[in-house]
Amino acid sequence: MKATLSQIEAFYWITRLGSFRAAAMQLNLTQPTVSLRIHNLEESLGVRLFKRAGRKMRLTDDGTTLLPDVGSMMQLAGQISARQRLVDPLHGRLRLGAPASIALGCMAELLGTLEKRDARFDVALTIEKSSILQRRLNEREIDVAIVVEPDVKPHVRVAPLGIMKHAWFASPRLSLARRWIGPADLMPHQVFTQPEPSNLMTLVMTWFGSAGLEPKRLGTCDSISVIARLTAAGEGVSILSPAILGTELCLGKVEMLKTRPTLVRPRLYLAYQADKVGHGMKLVIQAIRDCVIGSSLLARR
Repeated sequence: MKATLSQIEAFYWITRLGSFRAAAMQLNLTQPTVSLRIHNLEESLGVRLFKRAGRKMRLTDDGTTLLPDVGSMMQLAGQISARQRLVDPLHGRLRLGAPASIALGCMAELLGTLEKRDARFDVALTIEKSSILQRRLNEREIDVAIVVEPDVKPHVRVAPLGIMKHAWFASPRLSLARRWIGPADLMPHQVFTQPEPSNLMTLVMTWFGSAGLEPKRLGTCDSISVIARLTAAGEGVSILSPAILGTELCLGKVEMLKTRPTLVRPRLYLAYQADKVGHGMKLVIQAIRDCVIGSSLLARR
């Protein structure tokens, strides 16, 4: 079994930072993963590389002998990576963000599409509300994100994807789908939504506010999946994207309500770092367009 660059990289950062834990934080890995890489490296080389001295890890004689070669390898790897970034600024790692409803609706398809189109990245997913995603875009912590009505800085470019589709949903047990429903009709029911600031909370309050009302029983939950499950269980009603309720709708666990007035339809955008535009980013942008526009996330005109 040959030593791999990832094993050598783990060895390098342990020697630089003095512990497996610090190396794991530097590499954005778990400590057991770093330990396994060192174990496999030691097996491939047939030597022990570290010995414990209190809370610190010290190099063995064999580890000390290996260190200069590892330093040269890491320097060369850094030079190669720098050249690749000049060719494609997004080379190797993709920091991708999306709200939970988008992730549940099309993220699996999106990652599969990137793989099929040979756009192979180490993907770091951030699933958060649009308000948090736009802040992280502005702070350059995310490369590309799918967001609602973004307010971004000049270094972030945006492109429209379409108008989002939302509806009120309830369990058949509540017998609400047999007639047209207005804000006054839902006042007796528990309303589940995400806490502020969130697109779903804005949709709920705007809809009730159109009749001069506020929901009397408002329950908040960060998890879209939990809101969907509570709705299907008949514990209350919620505004959700139909894209995440396909199975529940087919099984008759939830029903889409006919409501007046109609819900406000927020616009969905693709936002990305301008300085990361290159071959990789273009592949990502096209894959996102194809998957989102081809999904049931967007309203059909």
